[in-house]
Amino acid sequence: MSSSFMLSVIREIYESGSGGFVSSLLSSVKNYISLQSRELDSVHCAALRFTLQHCTAVSLNLLWTSIPEEELESIVPLFRHVSSLSVARRLLLKMLHCCSVSDVQQEAAAVLLSVLQHKLDFSCRSALDLTTNTDSETLHLTTEDCRVMSTVIQRAHTHTQLILQDCEINTAGMDQLFPVLHSVKLCCDKSLLLRFLAHVRPEEAASLSRALGDEVDLSQTHLEPQVCRGLVLILEYSEGLTELDLSQCRLTDHSLDLLLPNLHKAQNIDFSGNSITDIGAQRIYSIVSHNSNIKTVRLFNNRIEFRQLFLTDPRFEIW
Repeated sequence: MSSSFMLSVIREIYESGSGGFVSSLLSSVKNYISLQSRELDSVHCAALRFTLQHCTAVSLNLLWTSIPEEELESIVPLFRHVSSLSVARRLLLKMLHCCSVSDVQQEAAAVLLSVLQHKLDFSCRSALDLTTNTDSETLHLTTEDCRVMSTVIQRAHTHTQLILQDCEINTAGMDQLFPVLHSVKLCCDKSLLLRFLAHVRPEEAASLSRALGDEVDLSQTHLEPQVCRGLVLILEYSEGLTELDLSQCRLTDHSLDLLLPNLHKAQNIDFSGNSITDIGAQRIYSIVSHNSNIKTVRLFNNRIEFRQLFLTDPRFEIW
């Protein structure tokens, strides 16, 4: 059933006032309602509310759907009747703002996160409309947007996956997010990750380290001194870091001085494609030889000439 026809059907059912017809409709479409790419007016929103009030465990598709902001406050709480929700990032952001309006909406925040499987996805890749280019650009999240995200995550009292790929956030916005990172699994582009690392304070490092999880990929980026200092803090509080990718990061022997004390926190480390010389390589060897936690160190394509030292330890990949 096309989304335009579905919208007409639920409107007819709403105007008939018969909740029993909702069950018949959902039975015929296998509990799936698609209103994708539709522009809903106040009557359509009333019909959607009526439908949700008379159903359970429905899958709802609102990808690229337009809903007036004033209608969302009464629609979002009804997502408790929804088993799964598909929504593009701009409408999702409006829903989050709706959930942060007042303390009364605290339950709505928990309902929204639950139906989204505790995942806030602001990437354009997960819901890319191949017919248009309207949602493929970078999303600029304001300080207020970040405050709203933080508020909703706090109110939901549950661990949340926060996907910020294809997003830009200013420094003030990051300040809003740091207090909830302890209950977040963070996924973001490398450019944004570099900004988090450059901005993190010692008291926030443990939360950011936990949010990043067991893999940190900074390959093909430029690790400036401030970023290195942030990475040092992350490594200090890291537990169970399996992969640390620092390949092609313009690292030199001097850059390593900051990283070496906490290098043992990672199991597999990729230093390939940098400017590490024999001096830096010997320092790495000294750290690795005294730490059984380190499983693999890749040193391909550096400026290392004396390689015999690494022949006795199979953990090194240098040839």
